[in-house]
Amino acid sequence: MSYQVIARKYRPQVFDDVVGQRLITDTLKNAIQTDRVAHGYIFSGARGVGKTSTARILAKSLNCVKGPTLTPCGECPSCQEVAAGNSVDVLEIDAASNRGIDEIRELRETVRYLPARDRYKVFIIDEVHMLTTEAFNALLKTLEEPPPRSLFILATTEPHKLPATILSRCQHFAFRLLDYGEIFARLEQVGKAEGVQADEGSLAALTLAAEGSLRDALSLLDQVIAACGEKLEEGRVRQLLGVVPLELLRRMTEAIHAADAPRVLEMVNRLSSEGYELSHFAGEYVRFVRNLMIARSCGAESPLLQVPGDERQALAELSKLFSEEDLTRFFQILLRTDSDLRYSLEPRFHLEMGLLKLVHARRLTSLESLLAELRGAGQTVKPSGPAPRTPPPSSATTTSPARKPELEPPRRLASVSTERANPATAATATPAEIQPAPPADDRLNSIKALLFEQKKLLSTCLDHLSGWRFEDGEVRFLFAKNASFFADLLRSREQFDTLRSVCGQVLGQPVKICVTLDEQGGATVAARPSARVRAERDPAVEAFRKRFDCTLVDVKDLSRE
Repeated sequence: MSYQVIARKYRPQVFDDVVGQRLITDTLKNAIQTDRVAHGYIFSGARGVGKTSTARILAKSLNCVKGPTLTPCGECPSCQEVAAGNSVDVLEIDAASNRGIDEIRELRETVRYLPARDRYKVFIIDEVHMLTTEAFNALLKTLEEPPPRSLFILATTEPHKLPATILSRCQHFAFRLLDYGEIFARLEQVGKAEGVQADEGSLAALTLAAEGSLRDALSLLDQVIAACGEKLEEGRVRQLLGVVPLELLRRMTEAIHAADAPRVLEMVNRLSSEGYELSHFAGEYVRFVRNLMIARSCGAESPLLQVPGDERQALAELSKLFSEEDLTRFFQILLRTDSDLRYSLEPRFHLEMGLLKLVHARRLTSLESLLAELRGAGQTVKPSGPAPRTPPPSSATTTSPARKPELEPPRRLASVSTERANPATAATATPAEIQPAPPADDRLNSIKALLFEQKKLLSTCLDHLSGWRFEDGEVRFLFAKNASFFADLLRSREQFDTLRSVCGQVLGQPVKICVTLDEQGGATVAARPSARVRAERDPAVEAFRKRFDCTLVDVKDLSRE
């Protein structure tokens, strides 16, 4: 008798043998117990996760002489023929080679007849997404209303290619990729059954190489047993699989930590000269850095780490060399490098560039920390230009606190509004009625700060205010005529609702919002300081100039465009 490969020898024969698909098998078992088996199923998922095996088990459960049963006997003619793939009432069709309308028409003719021997006539169509559009259309009516005692099971690795009309007529079960622990435990069990001695490192290498597919893992185990015999050693297994040694990954990480670019490039040259596939190394290193990130964030004992137990301590020690921000940045760079290598004509150049980015990544300062530094410096910067002209005393201004230099846009705009006010009106108005946002009133600044966190565009629009007013639950924002664009932007429905919500939070009560143009704003806009003067007085500009030791060359006033 010819040799039977391990993947076929240890193929699941009952629902409990299916690894990693507990939710799906439990659902099918309940359907059999309650006699609620549907007439059509779609089994989707990656290769080697149990789609066709589950379909066969379902067919055996329905047609076993002891059934319908959850544990088919495996000894009756029906069970044995289904397992061998030659049952007269369980037809397995390869849609990749039988994808035309003529084959589907023949299938429709076969469906019309009752089972020859068993209870159900089961049609298992593998790789069903390969059928043509005409074949799918020919299958629709039969799939929706099949004859009694017939069952369709459609298996596919690409369910998104199935027409919606097919999906709506079947129950869809998505098979997931198996995780590290499930494949490792199954390989260990099969290895003992085959009388093979395998250390933890060898099984770990096989598990990672399978990438979630149990069938691939069993096929790889068969291959290394043929090469190594009954005793598997980690070094030999890694060499056969083309897997990069862990020691090389560790040395690469240490070189990156030391910012040793020549050493990194020498290791890339070694990988290339020894025949390793560079794209495969990039994928290995992505997983290695991911494990470092998990060890740094969640600890070496986290179940998220997909490594053998003896490697956890080494990962924990290595992860202490980097911060979480560094490892996150490394992970992002490596993912992009791995993606580029798949379509590159010069993979070595892309890999070298990606690794050199890791070498220099720790020297970069994040944009957030730089902005925070500028904000902190801006709070202590003093204005470099002369103080603005103080308006003449009036009944509206004598009650306000002393005016400070105009550093922030809200204060500058508020002072312009005060200078433009009609003396007769200002003499009769009270501070509660008109609030030009003096320095002592931080409510407008609070509104702008909260808007900046939610919608920066709205906060920028408020920089162009000529004044504002809050009375009787109404907030009125005034804009000059040449700033009507910003007024129109605030009036839009989406922006208006956000502005009203923020004003209500700051002012502590529900408010109405009114955005209007200041009819008298034309004469006062010209009196505003020039754009260069305002830029020189701006604390953020001053902090930026001192931080980078630069000078202000040119200023462009975008508010006038």
